[in-house]
Amino acid sequence: MSKFVEVKRNLNNDKSTLFGLYFSSKKLQQLKLQFMYKRPRIKEIYPVYRLDQEHFRIGAQIGITKEFYDPTEQLWNLATILDGRSLKDVLDEERRRFPDLELSDDYILDGINLLDQEGFLEETDLKEEECLNARYMPNVRYFSHYINSTNDRFHVQKKIQESTILLLGLGGGGTNILTLLAGLGPRKIKIIDYDMVEEENLGRQFLYSEADIGLMKTDVARRAINQINSQIEVEVHNLKIKEPEDLQKYLESVDMVISAIDEPQFEIVRVVNDAIVKANIPCVFAGTQVNHGRVFTIIPGITGCFDCLNIYYTLTDKQFLKQFIGSAKSGFRPKSIAYGPAIYQLTSVVVDEAVRVLTGYAKPRSLSTQLEIDYENFSSFAHKPWPRYPDKCPTCGNGKVEDWEVFKYYGLFK
Repeated sequence: MSKFVEVKRNLNNDKSTLFGLYFSSKKLQQLKLQFMYKRPRIKEIYPVYRLDQEHFRIGAQIGITKEFYDPTEQLWNLATILDGRSLKDVLDEERRRFPDLELSDDYILDGINLLDQEGFLEETDLKEEECLNARYMPNVRYFSHYINSTNDRFHVQKKIQESTILLLGLGGGGTNILTLLAGLGPRKIKIIDYDMVEEENLGRQFLYSEADIGLMKTDVARRAINQINSQIEVEVHNLKIKEPEDLQKYLESVDMVISAIDEPQFEIVRVVNDAIVKANIPCVFAGTQVNHGRVFTIIPGITGCFDCLNIYYTLTDKQFLKQFIGSAKSGFRPKSIAYGPAIYQLTSVVVDEAVRVLTGYAKPRSLSTQLEIDYENFSSFAHKPWPRYPDKCPTCGNGKVEDWEVFKYYGLFK
């Protein structure tokens, strides 16, 4: 293993950095490394391959792939034997391959640590793999990209499987969200809806079939999810939510709410917002317009709530109040506008945001921020985040609803 190994990082912009492989061999540091690594291996999701006798790469994707200049082949050989065998066996095998160099534990551990710092190592845990339902292993492999060797790569999936999620609405958004949740495997899904399956639903609500027309959506959804994933406990309630109190008793023992209700327009968001703030439960909200969708997430006490958003626009946008009042008084009630492929774009973001909030595997993108999904361009952008107003907001703070004119007009959308 050479004293220096050149690592080309982020091959899309071809920047390179020199990493000293032989760091100071402080005994305490090496003891820590030996305690840290038990059965390290290169993550299963990354290929390891040679370019020539002096260069090799790990990974095959822009932004992930790293290229190593390694003329002595010591790091290459180390990478090939990091396959889940014990740390002792790794050290012994590396020395066996280079018998003339008298490689120390410290020296080899520095090489292992370098690969770990580059994000390529994970700990092998065959017992966990045997115990986990095979359907979830692809999830675990995906999440392993975000986990280093000191963390449990099964943690994110376990967190999902320990959770209870309340899904509001079984329309185009809700049905697709539900099937995605079924693949993730939360412990329990509670569902609230009040509608029956209609022929108009079938072009975008793919949970239902022609045979389901006239049946309650909740009954069809429960049957379908039991068939997709029998390990999930499904609880359904036929209920039209009108007031925050309608939701209160269903929020008990819930870890996350996903709101995919769109009627009455705007008003229902305030209703759900009030309920989740009082219950102190995070919620991901989803809505679709013509060729855009929006996602935003509220974590009570941490982010601004939906009423804070109304206050924010009132304070920062001179046209907001006029536009809102004009829309409320217009009497316009949009017809269902939904294109199946576009709805999939929206709902995949919604579920991933919920998982991010639940598990922390990656940073959520929609906290107090409206994340706009552009169906036409397959892109997204974030609006400016809005703050929390603890002294002004009537829902998550100490403010008064009568102080803000905008709230007087919400009732017109009912």
